[in-house]
Amino acid sequence: MGSPGAGKLSELNCKKTWVFKVTANKSKKKIPTITIIIPVLNEEEMLLKNANHFEDLKRTTELIIVDGGSCDRTIELASKFGKVLKSKKGRAVQMNLGAKKAKGDILLFLHADSFLNSNAPSDASECINSGTIGGCFTQRLTNDLPIYRKIENIGNIRAKKKKIFYGDQGIFVRSDVFFRLGGFPEIPVMEDMLFSKKLRSAGKVKCLDSIIYVSARRWQNHGYFRTNFIFFIMLKLFSLHVPFRIIKYFYRDKR
Repeated sequence: MGSPGAGKLSELNCKKTWVFKVTANKSKKKIPTITIIIPVLNEEEMLLKNANHFEDLKRTTELIIVDGGSCDRTIELASKFGKVLKSKKGRAVQMNLGAKKAKGDILLFLHADSFLNSNAPSDASECINSGTIGGCFTQRLTNDLPIYRKIENIGNIRAKKKKIFYGDQGIFVRSDVFFRLGGFPEIPVMEDMLFSKKLRSAGKVKCLDSIIYVSARRWQNHGYFRTNFIFFIMLKLFSLHVPFRIIKYFYRDKR
């Protein structure tokens, strides 16, 4: 997705940036360039599994992989696909570092256990060129059981109706907007949700029909009901302004 005070301060800082609107620069007709930023930590297995996907991406986009202190072959494998940066552990910290080093007009944040439909990057580029400042993709979990269609549908409806995007939906954003919003809040969890709330307040955003395929490993490893119950608890704690370091305790994640 510090101390109690730090968590609240991060939320306050986020809220302060929500007051402005970003207007589309319609005079620019060039095709925007894209940088894909992937935060990783001990993702050797997924880098091997998605190797062909990353090879395809590096042909048309700048690929930056930000490692948070892996102790397996993650860095070795990642170096074959793009620029590798070393960072402190923490998904938000890693993504912000990657963004600072990116050259693209559009920043697209991708998890290592996800891969995009072949048309997704160009669709994101067209979306930005049409005046949208950011968005995400339609999620598809990599398991054919009917229960996973229900899980992904809930997330896709939330993204399309409420414009709240989660990190595994492949958040993309105009680079200049990303930095004007202050990047991802560097908190232990839920940085994606907080950022997408800022983003929707700054201008037009959209959940594209293009598919992002997401590993179902979390539900497979920890169970459907348990995983969704944990998510429910986290959202409830967030609504009660519980410090992020406590919410992080419930989040089973290597990061």
